[in-house]
Parts: sequence; structure tokens; C-alpha cells
Amino acid sequence: MLSTAKGPLAEGNPELKELKIEIPLSKWCLVVKHVHSDRKLLGGILLDFAKHKERVSAAVGNDRLYSELQRVILDATVSLVEVGQLVLTLPEVSSE
Repeated sequence: MLSTAKGPLAEGNPELKELKIEIPLSKWCLVVKHVHSDRKLLGGILLDFAKHKERVSAAVGNDRLYSELQRVILDATVSLVEVGQLVLTLPEVSSE
């Protein structure tokens, strides 16, 4: 679960204080894959899992908040790898 209850994303933005997005581990790669791609695409993916969709829209629509949201996603990814819940592998490349 991504949560912004504490930290810079929630400071000064009371509407984002309780932003929580529960992303199944099976879908985490989809989020990470698009964390630095198109803002609307990542926002759409996050909207699929959010209960308070207006809060996700506010975070994705603000440059500073979007940057912080990207950081939270990347930090969560590192944490998942460190505890062994997520394993990084190289993609298979065909010889053609």
C-alpha cells in the first residue's frame, strides 16, 4: 500500500493527508514500469487502485506532489526488494 499520511507529500496539503492506494503485489511491476513515463498513464493506473480518486488526481496534477509520489513509489519498490517480496530479473531477449 502506498500511503502519504506522513512526509512532504502530505505537508501543506490536507486533502492528501490520507491518500492511500492499495496496489496488489502482482500489479506492482505495472506501476514501477510507468513511474517515470507519461503522467496521465501512471495516474490512470493509480486511479484503478485508489479509494479516493480525487486525491490521486490532485497529486498527479501538481508537479511537486507528482515528483514526491514518484519518490514514494521508488522507495516502496526498494523496500519490497530488501524484504524479499519483489525480485528483480532481467527480461528475456530473443535472438531474432
